[in-house]
Amino acid sequence: MAAQDLFANFNYSLLDEPYFLEDSVREELVAPLVAALGYSASPPHRILRSFHLEHPYVYIGTVKKPITIIPDYLLQRDGQNAWILDAKGPSEVIDTGKNVEQAFSYAIHKEVRVPIYALCNGRRLTVFHVSDWPAILDVEMRDVPQAWPLLLDLLGTRAAWPNGLAPGFLPDFGLTLRKAGLDRDENGQKYFQIFVSVPLQLISRVEDDLYSATSPYIQEYAPGQFTSTMLTFDFDSTTYQKLLLELPDDLRERVRRALSHQPYSILLQEGEAPPLTVAADPGDVVHKNETESYCPFIAWEFAAEPRASDDTEL
Repeated sequence: MAAQDLFANFNYSLLDEPYFLEDSVREELVAPLVAALGYSASPPHRILRSFHLEHPYVYIGTVKKPITIIPDYLLQRDGQNAWILDAKGPSEVIDTGKNVEQAFSYAIHKEVRVPIYALCNGRRLTVFHVSDWPAILDVEMRDVPQAWPLLLDLLGTRAAWPNGLAPGFLPDFGLTLRKAGLDRDENGQKYFQIFVSVPLQLISRVEDDLYSATSPYIQEYAPGQFTSTMLTFDFDSTTYQKLLLELPDDLRERVRRALSHQPYSILLQEGEAPPLTVAADPGDVVHKNETESYCPFIAWEFAAEPRASDDTEL
């Protein structure tokens, strides 16, 4: 079927009828779309319907979040999990909120691990990438024929879009918390975070009263089970002075000098900086560069951890 004919006979006024619910969206719109993209029940480009998880929860750092939805479609490209698609009723919100958070949590689950997740409510198709913000594609279903080349590049069986993250890439922990809905409580209040044993990697001065630091962050959430993410902290000049005080004298002066002239940054080698405990609040701003989106935490305290050689009173 040609792309322009995909939904040519569909009556979009049906979406306003009370009996046209999620199952109708799935049968009338989503199933034909997935088939047209080249997927079927047979290998190598398979549709796995309602793929249940052996362990229906995901760990984000040390936070355990239950998975309460099973997306309708797990799509495999050449035998490898590629993306998921969940159908929703026409009245459901699919660009923000719980539906999107749950789809994201499913996408990053260790039994799934796909870079792309999508939702369709019959009115729109909204596509997300696990390391990007906001949606990478949001199109009305009636406009799918016009967007077809992009959909093929993004979701098709010969997709040009990257199937996964670059080798060595660490997802941003702040963005992960935000996309999963774990940065605030139900009343919108932020959960402040305490990070321990943080080895700062890059320290930068962004502007006069704005500094930034990054660090890889590895946590063991269960015996032998680890998550690896990247932390980004923004902080003001007052907190920067607190950070300097926690560094050894020689490193403190190197950091101070490096941040006093271009390029206003210093890259620390492994083991140069002492492990730090960092207190921070989730940030409100998502930044985007050439390779990813990230949401910095707002740090307000740095504290060096005691070293094994330090004399301590018992």
